[in-house]
Amino acid sequence: MKAALILFLFSLLASASWAQPIKVLVGGYEFPPYVIIRDKTPTGLSVEMIDLLNKSQNKYHFEFVLTSSTRRFQDILDGRFHLILFESKSWGWNPTRTETTKAFHTGGEVFITLKDGTKDQTYFDELKGKSIKGIHGYHYGFLGLSTAPKAAREYNLELTSTQDGNIQSVLMKRADVAIVPKEYLPIYFKSNPDAEKKLLVSKKYDQLYQLGAIVNPQKSPITAADLTKLIEQIQKDGLWDKVLKRDGITSENQEARPNRSSKLM
Repeated sequence: MKAALILFLFSLLASASWAQPIKVLVGGYEFPPYVIIRDKTPTGLSVEMIDLLNKSQNKYHFEFVLTSSTRRFQDILDGRFHLILFESKSWGWNPTRTETTKAFHTGGEVFITLKDGTKDQTYFDELKGKSIKGIHGYHYGFLGLSTAPKAAREYNLELTSTQDGNIQSVLMKRADVAIVPKEYLPIYFKSNPDAEKKLLVSKKYDQLYQLGAIVNPQKSPITAADLTKLIEQIQKDGLWDKVLKRDGITSENQEARPNRSSKLM
């Protein structure tokens, strides 16, 4: 009788352990609107997608891990996180050590400058001779998607750590041009309505990119194929569209005009 009771209790504990969701660590760095850091708290589309993935199934539990734009490549190989959302395989990822899901979002980066009554869209045709603000670790179309210092030698480019700071630099005449994700501008203008009237936004893109997730198959408990299925399900259910509409974000389409240096995933 005692042995049967012990066996019963053991089976309960085993069942409880089997029921625990598998932890999946999701990396992210400041990349508005996908990851936005406010008061040291991450928000943005990556965090929103993690929340929807957790609510839509119980096999996995996804958790956000903060990294940086330059450190993310090594962090995923070291197993500090298992995967990273809203990435392009064109951005320097090792194809032999990482896998990519199907693309689930199309976005792009545009140029902004301060209006002065004389500028029009032709202002963005030539970037040489203009002071430009960008972000450390980002891959820009006008540089051939290279982060090597030699790629920027012909440009007056200063790399910083925040999109908001770069936009402010343009507004305060500390830079002629900044490169920003187009999808972030509606969010920024919602908090800074006066800025929208002051800024000229390029119609052409520095680059147009198709974004998916990068997965480390040696470390991740979920495969790229299975992650694709989970993401497709929340899209099919209409949950993802609700998030995008709430934030005023639309996935860019074929009408977008990337510049000649741009590459799709």
